[in-house]
Amino acid sequence: MLGIVREVSLRLHNFPIDSSDWEELNRLTMSELSQYQLHAGDKNYIARAIENYLACHEISEAELGRLNLRTCDPRVVPDASVPLNQLTVWAPVYDNDSGVRELRKLRFGQSRPLAKDEENWAITAAHIAGLVRPRGDLERVRVVEIGLADGSMETLFDDSPSAAESLYLTKVFPVVERIVTSKSPTPGSSCGKCKIAGCCSALSKLDGFLGQSRKGPGTRSVSARDLEVYEKCPSQWYLTSNNLPKVSSAPPSSDRGRNIHEWLARAHMSGRKCDPSDLDAIDENFPPGLDEGDYLDSRKYVTQHGAICPIGDGVRVIGSEVSVYGYDSTADVVIVSKPDLLYVDSDEAFVIRETKTTTLSLPANSQEAFDRFFAVPWLINLIASGYRGPYESEKTRLELEVLAPEESIVFSWDLGDARLLRMAKAEVRLRAKKWHRDATWISNPGEHCRWCPVRGWCPDATVDEDDDDQFRIP
Repeated sequence: MLGIVREVSLRLHNFPIDSSDWEELNRLTMSELSQYQLHAGDKNYIARAIENYLACHEISEAELGRLNLRTCDPRVVPDASVPLNQLTVWAPVYDNDSGVRELRKLRFGQSRPLAKDEENWAITAAHIAGLVRPRGDLERVRVVEIGLADGSMETLFDDSPSAAESLYLTKVFPVVERIVTSKSPTPGSSCGKCKIAGCCSALSKLDGFLGQSRKGPGTRSVSARDLEVYEKCPSQWYLTSNNLPKVSSAPPSSDRGRNIHEWLARAHMSGRKCDPSDLDAIDENFPPGLDEGDYLDSRKYVTQHGAICPIGDGVRVIGSEVSVYGYDSTADVVIVSKPDLLYVDSDEAFVIRETKTTTLSLPANSQEAFDRFFAVPWLINLIASGYRGPYESEKTRLELEVLAPEESIVFSWDLGDARLLRMAKAEVRLRAKKWHRDATWISNPGEHCRWCPVRGWCPDATVDEDDDDQFRIP
């Protein structure tokens, strides 16, 4: 998507138009975008992003004078004696007539002041820009980040090419050496867009997990939560997965769940049993900055957890909030799971425990819990597909812990029950079927639009007029 923003923005450089002439700019932008097949939400975002990019271009020209596009995505050879070692950066590069070169990083949302995780990128980008030919009168290299959602700009680097080279050699090159010599892939959220996901050793083999008979339109990644969002509104899932800027407007239940899960993750990694009477231990595990109302509300739930915490003598905690990535080659989908707790009990059984909070009545039995919480069939299917984490055990079970303000309960499923495994697989297959084949992502407006994080880009979102301005993305 950022590629389209850049392509159109660079073409519009050729039109003698001021970004303040919104109507003419919008007409030209929409004319350019008509050649692409775009989801309506993507189109709204891209149009805004192009407008903001061109406004930032004018700001740079006001400071540096006329800027001419030198190149895009430069590729350079830092050491001529090793021609196969190349550096590249995805970015447009501009020159002015006074020896200044500007490289631009595009960001979906707002630009940020230089953060620790961006410093090496900025130094490398500046070094690459400094090596792009011609270099005869180049005196200064500037790297800026443009926030496409709001037109914000931040300078990440502004110094001479020699300073960029020196910083690269001393700070970045040792990191680059470790990266290029590493033989340990690290799975993550981008695996669904990776062209070699199907042969990656870091992804667990989960063939047939989704129960689909053939591949979908393209490689994707999916979690249980993704399918729940998709059922509510396909467009919301698509726009969220496409990294469009979001507004923070989660319902209270979602915020409460995050607070409690963060508390559980911190508490369980200590390896100690949670004690509802130990007020100091309870308080120290809450996330910082929690206001009094959220704290008092969340504390009721974690106190209930203390009465049924599985940690104790003979129990070994493997991990808390562990991300699990696998690949279903039949469906061509990367499977993403994040169990709340993995542990080995005193009988050497491998256990996955999932925790849910509710303000409603607790499930009456395990069948009602299975039907109400999709995480149950999803995780049963995960274990049935062979996942054991770093621990090999023939004995496995899934536990579901349901917490309410005044009570709690734990359900357990024996994974030796063939009927249960068939039920779980069927539930996952039915929920995934439409998502797996979808390529249009039609919106489904309703009350949930009020809490949709990407409704600012959706033309079909239904939000009360009083709330519209409050939640609109700028």
